[in-house]
Amino acid sequence: MKKEILLEKVSEKSKVKPPIAKKVIRSLIQAIGESIQSGDKVTLTGLGTFRIKTRKSKVARNLQTGEVLQLPTGKKISFKPSLSFKRLLKT
Repeated sequence: MKKEILLEKVSEKSKVKPPIAKKVIRSLIQAIGESIQSGDKVTLTGLGTFRIKTRKSKVARNLQTGEVLQLPTGKKISFKPSLSFKRLLKT
């Protein structure tokens, strides 16, 4: 689903005008991003938890040249769906 379709559905279900729904969705995404960036985890009951995970450094190989590379540690965003959200997908 694209953001525009999500916007329409949120606007329709919450009975607010699309510009207001657009501001709410943007604010939600921005708030989640800022919280994660500061190191906090964000838990939305019924949806799941967003947090930052650290990847370990590892040795990799360039398949074309055979060169061995050392990949540095890094960060990635992780999302773990809640149990109730998982149940929605099963039905």
